[in-house]
Parts: sequence; C-alpha cells; structure tokens
Amino acid sequence: MTDQNIPDTAEVFDHFAALTSIAPEPGGLLVFFGEADSRGLAMAAAANIAGAASLGVDANAARVKIALRQGLCDFMVNSLDEALRILKNQIRKKEPVAVALMGDPERLAAEMLERGVQPDLLACGLQAEAFIERGAKVLPAAMAMCNSLVVTWSVSQDAAQWLPRVDAIAIEALEDVSDPRAKWIRLAPRYLQKSLSHERYVRMGAEELLRFVELLQQRTHSGEIAVPVRVSSGGLPVVQPADSSAAV
Repeated sequence: MTDQNIPDTAEVFDHFAALTSIAPEPGGLLVFFGEADSRGLAMAAAANIAGAASLGVDANAARVKIALRQGLCDFMVNSLDEALRILKNQIRKKEPVAVALMGDPERLAAEMLERGVQPDLLACGLQAEAFIERGAKVLPAAMAMCNSLVVTWSVSQDAAQWLPRVDAIAIEALEDVSDPRAKWIRLAPRYLQKSLSHERYVRMGAEELLRFVELLQQRTHSGEIAVPVRVSSGGLPVVQPADSSAAV
C-alpha cells in the first residue's frame, strides 16, 4: 500500500461535508464505501467521525491492514456474517464503526444484495443501481464548502493540553454550534491522530475566521490560552506563533 492510498485530511473533511449535507446526524445509518482505496478510506473515516456505521469490500489484505494501523478502519473480517454481527450491534446503538470485508468486491456486493443487506448511503459504484432501487441515497464523491477558507491552527508546545482548548474556541466561532463542523473539530483528531495531533484543519467562512481570531485574542489576553497559537488560512499566517494576539 503506497501513500497515495492514504487519504489526506482535506479529502476526509470533504467526504465528511458530503455525508453530513445529506445526513447531519447519521447515527444508525449504514454507509457502503466500496473498496479500501484512498476515496473509500476517506469515506470510512468521515463516516466514523460523523457517527455512522460503514462497510467496505476489498481483495487487498495488505492495504486494509495498513488502514487498520492508521485508524482509518476498525475491523477486517472474512465473511459477511462477521461483518453483519459487528454492524448490527453498532447500528442498533447508533455508534460508529468501519468494517472492511475481505474478498472480491463484485462478488461480495452481489452477496449483499442476495441477502438483503441494504446500505442507507452509497459511496461507490458496486451494484449501485440495485441498491438505489431499494432506497439507498447516493453520496457525492466529496464536497468542498462554497465560499469557505481552509483554516488550520497549532500551538507552540504541549499540544495535547492546549489544542483542545483552542478547538473549543474554534467551535464557538462557528455561526451555529450545532453545525456538523463542530463534531468534526471535536472528533476528527481521535480518528486522524497522525495528521491532526499537532495541527488542526477545518473550513470556515470569512466571518467565522474573523470571529475565531477575535475570540483567540480575547482568551490569550485573559490568560485562558497561555501558549502562542498559529492560525493560518490557505497556508498564509493569520495569527503568528510569536505573537498570538497579532492578526493581519
């Protein structure tokens, strides 16, 4: 499995946005993400962050094992019965899980149809027409938010202590704190530890970014945030780590 099979943070976020645009609270739903390539794994991770259960089918055990180690998938199983035991329990509890079923994708998708395994949301082309006829909704491949800016932030030290506090400020800056992006900010670091443990990522509107910077300045001046914070938009600094109260 090469690096190109591991989705980057932006790809996962765009799949998360696509999923939550159709199902803002997808707990209890089943997403069929197809093969465990970069696109499929991006959807699996996005579904976990959003709160949905997901199922993939793949013949490449090596790349699924790497996906497991990366935290992009939770279980690798060898039969549909094993997959269903895991999925039914999590769907009943409305809790997320990502399962990869090993075998020929076309054959396994046909077996799903034969046995009446019906995804709620479809993110691949395997037996798509038949699943759609039975009621599955098609997820967009990815969705970049209109008129939005890529915003990242990091701290100069003790990330495990301070980043969650800055995350809370970012959530407060959103126009609506019930926005699915609040869930992304809270939960994505758990599933994307390798990429988000030191620098966070989200898309914001220009006014949200301005409010984020203003709130960060206030909390820095009050002493609530006691380490330098760097905020960037589109790769350009908005708040510099040397002076976390200076905005441009």
